[in-house]
Amino acid sequence: MKSLPFRQIHMDFHTSPFIPGVGEQFDAEDFVKTLRDAHVNSINLFAKCHHGMYYYPTRIGTMHPQLKFDLFGEQIKVCKENGIRPVAYTCVAWNEDWADRHPEWLCFTYDGLRGNKLPFEKGHVKWNTLCINNKDYRRVIKAELKEIYDNYKPAGFWIDLIIAFECVCAACRKEMKELGMDPTDRRQVIRHDRMVEIEFCRDIYEYLKSMDSDLEIYSNSHPYDFDTAEDKSISSMTKCKYFSFIDIESLPSEEWGYNHFPMAANYVGKYDKQICMMNGKFHNCWGDFGTLRNEAALEFEASRALAYGARICVGDQLHPSGRIDKTVYKRIGKIFAEIESKEAWCRDTRRVCDVGVFITSRENEKPNTSHLPEEGAYRILAELHIPFDFLNFYDDISKYKLLILPDQVQPSQELAERLEDFVKGGGKVLLTGKSGVDEESKKFMLGFVKARFLGISEYEDRYVRFTDDCFRELPQMDHMQYIRGYTIKSDEKTLARIVPPYFNRTYDRFCSHRQTPPRLDASDEPAIIIGDGYIYTPLNLFTDYITNGYKVHKDIIRVCIEQLYKQPLVRSDFPYITELTLRENNTAYIVHLLNYVKEKKSRKLEIVEERFTACDCTISVKTPFIPQKVRLVPEGKEIEFDYADGYTTFKLDRTSGHTMIEILK
Repeated sequence: MKSLPFRQIHMDFHTSPFIPGVGEQFDAEDFVKTLRDAHVNSINLFAKCHHGMYYYPTRIGTMHPQLKFDLFGEQIKVCKENGIRPVAYTCVAWNEDWADRHPEWLCFTYDGLRGNKLPFEKGHVKWNTLCINNKDYRRVIKAELKEIYDNYKPAGFWIDLIIAFECVCAACRKEMKELGMDPTDRRQVIRHDRMVEIEFCRDIYEYLKSMDSDLEIYSNSHPYDFDTAEDKSISSMTKCKYFSFIDIESLPSEEWGYNHFPMAANYVGKYDKQICMMNGKFHNCWGDFGTLRNEAALEFEASRALAYGARICVGDQLHPSGRIDKTVYKRIGKIFAEIESKEAWCRDTRRVCDVGVFITSRENEKPNTSHLPEEGAYRILAELHIPFDFLNFYDDISKYKLLILPDQVQPSQELAERLEDFVKGGGKVLLTGKSGVDEESKKFMLGFVKARFLGISEYEDRYVRFTDDCFRELPQMDHMQYIRGYTIKSDEKTLARIVPPYFNRTYDRFCSHRQTPPRLDASDEPAIIIGDGYIYTPLNLFTDYITNGYKVHKDIIRVCIEQLYKQPLVRSDFPYITELTLRENNTAYIVHLLNYVKEKKSRKLEIVEERFTACDCTISVKTPFIPQKVRLVPEGKEIEFDYADGYTTFKLDRTSGHTMIEILK
């Protein structure tokens, strides 16, 4: 497998045809020297942008009217000459020029909006959207790709926006009817979208590979966001089969946030594909001119990519004049130099974990929709320093010791049978909310769960009272459950019981400012039960935690996991804010520690401005070998360690920012 470069730049150049002097200050030598000095070894260069402007002399579309020379060609040439891997960028779904010239190619959305854009709309990221299923448009795309390849021989193509956008244009309606699908059913429209995207990727992949089998082909693939959990035929991984690498676009601003990338990486990291994390130099999102991402933020995001087994691609936008900003690349260069020193320990690594978390079905949802149960699971497990994989229903579960079904996971019949065998074989399962329940029959699909499901609770607000000594360290009071849960009956051992409120709040019957207070006596209704190989709670704890952040909800999950998962891979007294990942190569385990402060300084953005220092913290890693040595890398400083009961234990007196520890086999 060809190794993907670690230090990439994505050089946006979406430039209006109304801006004069495009490229007039481009200096090829200055451009490439700036990149070299910044330790860049790969760059995505714009052949065409969302405005539909081409940055080279083209016979296919419209060369930018203010550009007087072959900007793309000069960029490609000088990068090749200086050992920087040039990749040609083009986009397919968004194109203002082609939309104006061929309105018949526009998407027509399910809600009746042509091209996803109102005629006079000028929003931040509003572009006219073309249907990638349109055969005439598909021919233009192929002609464009061939023109670029024939003239410039890039190392590969980065093809943006292979997204169908709920299209019900005439071509899509016709195809859906031929397939026996109903274009008036939104769920079927979304399913068809995904079929179109996969077919487009296959078609373009085969077309480009027929020209040059060594071409690298990839896109912003949005793994995890699209998948239904059950249907492999329309999964993002089926789509990604036609990409050389998986590129996770994840600027921690706007809709992504700091949870998105690690969630996506935990989802795709179990597959045999190299990953690249794309963030941006912008404070906010793409095209946020006049801003520069905090140094600590860029450092954290790049280091985080390494910790999750990914390469780094920093998004920038070249000034319309063609002048590269040295201030930006001075900052990027400082971080890329650090990355370069660490690459040897980050190449060809695999995540080490024995906990799996099933994702919920999202067949009816748009990309980048927040999936609260999984997001809650990610936050809780990350804060508890428990390495894990996100799983689809069809993934192999044999390597895991503990499986978690957060809040809303209704397994297929086939998965239910495999879970039964998993528990019989000694595996453990944690279920919350309505997970494991058949939606139609309202019965548990899993025979090992000895309980009767009675449906949604009659009370909007309920409380939990601990009845077992395993919760003795938690505050001994009745704890609020903000998210309405479910009711069960069971003869299994009860770890906690439900305490109902005096009544549901109405307009004329309420108490105090928020919830009705709990009654004095707990009910007989179980809140948490434990049986042979499993724990079940009808509480939506994962959704509740990510929605409300009440620490006790995380602590309940922690205690439940401790009852089931007696020998975790990692034990650590690092603070929860420290991110910890565990990876391995053929010679060692690698522990990554990320100590950075994330603060919500604005109403919509988490901000990273500085590192923090953790002192006198101990880590124990379960290793199936007695280590030769433990050392900090790349520094090479050895660390004293103990090995007992299968665990390698060591202490770090002081650590800040990104720290890597190598446990040599």
